Amino acid sequence: MIQNRVTGKWGYCMRSLEFMNAAKVITEYYLGMKPGENVLVVRDTRISEFPGAEALMEAVLASISLGGGEPHLINYIARPIAGIEPPKVVAAAMKSADAVILMTTFSILQTVATTEALSSGTRVLMLPPARYIYNSLDMLYRLMPTHSKEIEERIKLAEKITNLFKAGSKVKVTSPRGTNITMGVGKLDVMYNPNTVRERGQRTIVPGGQVTAGVTAGEAEGKSVVDGSASPMYRPLSEPIEMVVKGGKVVEIKGGRDAHEYRNFLESLDDPQVYLIAEVGVGFHPRAMLTGTPLEDERIYGSSWIAVGTNVHVGGKVKAKIHSDCVMLPPIELSIDDKVILKESKFYV
Repeated sequence: MIQNRVTGKWGYCMRSLEFMNAAKVITEYYLGMKPGENVLVVRDTRISEFPGAEALMEAVLASISLGGGEPHLINYIARPIAGIEPPKVVAAAMKSADAVILMTTFSILQTVATTEALSSGTRVLMLPPARYIYNSLDMLYRLMPTHSKEIEERIKLAEKITNLFKAGSKVKVTSPRGTNITMGVGKLDVMYNPNTVRERGQRTIVPGGQVTAGVTAGEAEGKSVVDGSASPMYRPLSEPIEMVVKGGKVVEIKGGRDAHEYRNFLESLDDPQVYLIAEVGVGFHPRAMLTGTPLEDERIYGSSWIAVGTNVHVGGKVKAKIHSDCVMLPPIELSIDDKVILKESKFYV
């Protein structure tokens, strides 16, 4: 057993060996890191509470150093929910780095700090927010890539789906549960993961397995029946949440206990922008399963989701108090401009 000189704890160094292949894929394949580049790892005060998070962080820092990069580490007090801005000093450090790897308790990808870092040319890669591991203790070990070849096939599918979203103007999602919603796309950004971040201002999330399209403001109508999970509840739903959408925003939330909890949470934020439809997406990671963790649930093969609230990360102007992902499980049918691209967990691209 080896003692970690930074934490003083035994065992972390040994466990980090399990992530060395994944760390090498992250720094060499995803980032395409060049010798001398300044790579900033952003963490917070709570990630050590979650299995594997510290070990993965140490493996990443080691891989940066072994690859000739300049590893930097910044730590800040953890925020209570996803989407809350990090401190200004963290935001400034992110803008000054060549690349940033986010390893926080909750996601800060959909924040102004990250958006401004991208605009300054920083490459941003987000690893699973540590709180999500609580619902799936083996998530890091199960979903982290171990070889670039497994990523390349997923990128090919992601690019095909992305091109369809970019060329389209209308997305329709239906399901046997009762989902029937139409959304405007094509005017905001489309993101896909996995994706390499080798050029200035690029971003991605590891593990990959999703495509996300920004929904045009005011262009969403219909009903979404969410039967997977709804952040930040961080558990599989016990019963569906039905959202009625008019004029691009959620106007009614119906259902049982989970719907009541989710409705009360949004109301507690006292921000009308949290009801705006921000994005729509599809998932295609072969090892993802329902855990109540948005990062994993969104990647379930053949799933779809909508998100409400902040949309600056997809090129919009909405800076709400939260960005909330609401997952709909397979079977889902999703069409773009009346062309079916997903039906019964099969992609037609």
